[in-house]
Amino acid sequence: MSEETQDTRSAFDRWEGLEAVPPADREAEEQKRLRALEEEARKKGFEAGLEQARATMDQERKRLRQLSESFSAALDSLDFRLADQVLSLSLDVSKQVIAGELSARPERILDVVKLALKQMAESTREARLLLNPEDALIVRPILNEMLDKSRLRIVEDQRIVRGGCLIETLQGDLDATLQARWRQVISVLGSNKNWLE
Repeated sequence: MSEETQDTRSAFDRWEGLEAVPPADREAEEQKRLRALEEEARKKGFEAGLEQARATMDQERKRLRQLSESFSAALDSLDFRLADQVLSLSLDVSKQVIAGELSARPERILDVVKLALKQMAESTREARLLLNPEDALIVRPILNEMLDKSRLRIVEDQRIVRGGCLIETLQGDLDATLQARWRQVISVLGSNKNWLE
């Protein structure tokens, strides 16, 4: 081509006319660029995955902490309920043992009456010993020999549960009924379960 023709070509035409990059170099260049893009994408993906994993771990850690706290609270609650149930069961068994003992050995009322009489003041005059009629049959023959009849009188009373007694005096009453003794025992144990429940 003549020089004139070359000058009339546009810049694009001149660029296009430059010696082309051999296809092998172009392909190597493209592969290098693709590897760089791939590495950048992999790095971004790794960072995003790592961030997501950390967020998930934080959520799981919080959830496990809440589970642990609720489990601990549930165990504490279970301990209290179990302690109450054991106490209740123990009291029920105690009532059965006492009732069985009184049924098998009704003469045990004598120990109760003697203890109550010891607690009664010596200066007490005219006291009444209230007993269940069945217990009175056991106590009367023995106490008639030991007691001053002018000072203590045995009175049969259906309201008194077998195994207990009540001494009434002018100074006050001495309650040795099963219900009263039971209340003393269970109050020490922190319960309020009545004898008749």
